Amino acid sequence: MRDAAILLRSQQWGVTAAVTGMIALTALSAAQADPGGRAGAPDRTAASTVPAVEAAVTAVPTAILTFDSPAVTSQPAPKPASPVEAAGTVSGSTPVAPDAVAPTEQSSGLRAPLAAMNVSSPYGFRVSPITGAAGELHTGVDLTGACSTPVFAAGSGKVVEAGWSPYGGGNRIVVDHGNGMKTTYNHLASIGVSIGQPVTQGQEIAGVGTTGASTGCHLHFEVVVNGATVNPSAYI
Repeated sequence: MRDAAILLRSQQWGVTAAVTGMIALTALSAAQADPGGRAGAPDRTAASTVPAVEAAVTAVPTAILTFDSPAVTSQPAPKPASPVEAAGTVSGSTPVAPDAVAPTEQSSGLRAPLAAMNVSSPYGFRVSPITGAAGELHTGVDLTGACSTPVFAAGSGKVVEAGWSPYGGGNRIVVDHGNGMKTTYNHLASIGVSIGQPVTQGQEIAGVGTTGASTGCHLHFEVVVNGATVNPSAYI
């Protein structure tokens, strides 16, 4: 029995050695078949990254090349809506109602009484050209013009005075425009309207003169609001 066991073990070891030898022989054969092995792998990778040389592109000498492009116009881009126009709001603030926007200043509706407006003496305090006294309130504006230069109604209305003024105005016209506003025209050489006559804006009503307390041909023009003279430059 003992001899049989020893013989069995010897046979097992022989099989194991034979298998191990076959594995080693297989690995050696594979290595010999690819002698470059891992060392050759980088060369193949590097070679694969080199771009292929493309053939040169040529064109026939008589060929015509065209390039399409979109039409270009000079029209300006649409103007974006302002913050107030856009939903009645201002950026960074609370909504603003359309009627809350401040209106522009309204015109008084008067026009210049002479074709050329050359002011020789403005409204306000001055030295009197007649007496030489200081601190005289000049209640209108003096507009230079040759005698008989046409004088026009500054606005439509009704003539309420037309004649001689005992207070230094000489020949004088007063036109009532309604709503508490009147205009006066003084030192006239001639008067072309009468009391109660309606006049229209721009209508010729008189001629420049130097009557009354005057030192030369000019028009003394006044604007009266609710019985008090105001600076005419704010109305014409």
